Amino acid sequence: MYLAIFLYLLAIVLQLYAASYAVILFFKSTEFRRSSVLLALGLFFMTERRAEPLYEIYQSGEYSIEEAIFSLVISALFLIALKQIRKLIMQLEEKNFFLDRTAKVDSLTQAISRSETFARSELEIERALRNKQPIAFLMLDIDHFKKINDNYGHPVGDIVLQCLVKHCQEELRAIDIFGRVGGEEFFIALPETSEALAYEVAERVRKRIAAKPSAIVNGEEIHITVSIGVAVFDPSCHGETEANIILRARYKNADEAMYFAKQSGRNRSQIWTHKMKSESH
Repeated sequence: MYLAIFLYLLAIVLQLYAASYAVILFFKSTEFRRSSVLLALGLFFMTERRAEPLYEIYQSGEYSIEEAIFSLVISALFLIALKQIRKLIMQLEEKNFFLDRTAKVDSLTQAISRSETFARSELEIERALRNKQPIAFLMLDIDHFKKINDNYGHPVGDIVLQCLVKHCQEELRAIDIFGRVGGEEFFIALPETSEALAYEVAERVRKRIAAKPSAIVNGEEIHITVSIGVAVFDPSCHGETEANIILRARYKNADEAMYFAKQSGRNRSQIWTHKMKSESH
């Protein structure tokens, strides 16, 4: 009898231990919380089935060693299964986190990815519409980047891109959005920034990049220059209210201003004007 009681008690402990794994999953997993809580509740309720034989032993003294062993085996299998499920879910969560980060960050430069740049920019435009504050956009492109790849090789070109990102991030605020949208093209969103201030930021970034070496090859410092286009959306002056339409329009405007800067000699910043729009058609 005492052996049966011990086996049933051990089965209850293992059952509760298995349920605790489901509870841990509830707190650690973000994707499977509902499933985890249902599983934990089910295992806790099943604990009553493990306790029923103990009540029968207390009432009548009747017991079955075979059933006690079977009960222990079932609880042990639940525990082993929950441990494996917990391991698999944690691995899946880590992979999902990595994939999510990969989708949001450019793997080479660690700047924000193109899709994430546009998504965050739309959110900032919506905030600008609510707060009636201007938001500025910069399109930045490296001048003659192809020559760097041709003369020094693509690995050096990659270093140049990484260094450019570092220079830009050191000049920008934490609230600013900075992303890679093309091979050597970068897009910047500056919340609560007027046209005049946006131009100052563009010039500060441009001068910093031109002044500091972007790579060193065999003792030779490699310097680059950039052309920057500036476009601003001010809710108090424009009637647009759709964030995605506003973003597409200002992205195009900043791109047009950047190409105008290149056509005007490169290594300069240019504010978009309606004259550029007429000249592009």
